[in-house]
Amino acid sequence: MKCNILTETAFFRAAQNGSLEDMTACYGEFIERVVDVCGCKNGKTTAVATLLFAGIELKAMGKGNRMVEKAVTFIGEMQKVVEQMPASEIAESAKTGLNWTGDIVNLVELMYGLQEMQCLNDGKLPIEELGNRIFPLFGLQPRIYSRIYIDIKQRATKNGNRTYFLSRMRNMLEERIDQDIHISLRRK
Repeated sequence: MKCNILTETAFFRAAQNGSLEDMTACYGEFIERVVDVCGCKNGKTTAVATLLFAGIELKAMGKGNRMVEKAVTFIGEMQKVVEQMPASEIAESAKTGLNWTGDIVNLVELMYGLQEMQCLNDGKLPIEELGNRIFPLFGLQPRIYSRIYIDIKQRATKNGNRTYFLSRMRNMLEERIDQDIHISLRRK
C-alpha cells in the first residue's frame, strides 16, 4: 500500500480546490477509506504512516475549512486507535492476502454449508468458532452469525431454495465445467 493512498481521494482533491460542496459529498467515502487503512491489512506501520501523511497534508491546507478540520480530527483519533491495537488484532488478511468481496450473508451461508457437510473438524466445530476463524482470514470482523442465519432462514424461497449463494455457486461451477468439456471436445 502506498502511504499517499488517502491523498489520492476525491475528498482530498476537493479540499485542494477549496470546494466545500464537493468535499461534503466525498467525505463519507474518505472516512470509509480511512477505516480501511486502519484495518491494518498492509501492516500497522503502513497504517500509521498513511494516517500521518494524510493528516500532515490536510493540516497544510490551512485552518478555517470545517470539512478539513473534521477530517484531520478523525484521522488523529483513528491514529490513536491503530497505535493502541495489539499485534494480534492486525487483520489476518495482511498475512493471507485474501479479502472477501462478496456479501457477508454469502460467507455465512458458505460457513453453515461447510459445517453441515462436516468438511471442517468432522462438523464438530461450533459455528461461532468457525466464523471467528474464517472471518479474520478475509480481513473481516467476527459477527453474530446466528443472526445472519436467521435472515437466511427467513428468506423467501426461490423454487423451494433459501441458499441463494450456494445454489448460484453450484450452477456457475456446473456451467464452467460444461464449457470446459465443450472446449476440450472441440480440440479433439
